[in-house]
Amino acid sequence: MCRRWPGNGDDYNKESHLKTFSTFLEQTKKSFADLSLTTIEIDPALKHIEVEGGRSSLEVFQGEKVAKAIFSAIEIDSMSVCEQSVIMWPQNHYDLPIFWCNLTQMPGMSFHIFDLIPLMDIVVWPVYGEKYLTSLQAIKQKAVDILGDGIIEKNFDITTVVGWAFSPNRILFKLTETGVARLAPLLDDYGTLYKNLYNNASPVTSSAERDFAMRRREAVRRLMKENDPGYPLMTGLFGNELTAKVFDIVF
Repeated sequence: MCRRWPGNGDDYNKESHLKTFSTFLEQTKKSFADLSLTTIEIDPALKHIEVEGGRSSLEVFQGEKVAKAIFSAIEIDSMSVCEQSVIMWPQNHYDLPIFWCNLTQMPGMSFHIFDLIPLMDIVVWPVYGEKYLTSLQAIKQKAVDILGDGIIEKNFDITTVVGWAFSPNRILFKLTETGVARLAPLLDDYGTLYKNLYNNASPVTSSAERDFAMRRREAVRRLMKENDPGYPLMTGLFGNELTAKVFDIVF
């Protein structure tokens, strides 16, 4: 996955730094190849940012039912940390869950998150949970089986309130390097799951339900943006202006 960057950066190779983001992100991207996502052009200065002590990568796509599909990564040399993330935000007239897949690697332990963040209240609208979220339970069990002894801890507590937006069957794992190395088939499964939901999704016809889904999407976007623990780390590396521009794109 991501190469471990020593704190002094002595092992850094500029020609290969893009490859450090490739495995997790490219594997996930391949899973969505047949969704006909098209590139959204962004400021070239934001696609690849590199400063002393760290670097980031950002790609943005869109589709008929997806307003933004974000593939991002950041590396922080001093902490030997690499985070890679894929977020897919649905278009306004669809209640598709928000796809979020994240891998944060550091020496000795990595954190893996996968969820389909619901855009409807599954108590008020239980049919929404049946339609979009029941398949998460099976894929979570499959993940446990595949990752096996590569899992250090299941369902760990995250320190950010972003977890308030998660679905009941979200995947939260602490992994060893062995566990990280076994993620590839699961990334395919995540992509296949979301593609099936995407292909079967239709515009929401009820104005009340559509308005609720749009309000919830905006609330999730704001919650994630305002509580992302990586923001102060990024401002420390890239400064306030660049970081704010990146977060405006991601969220």
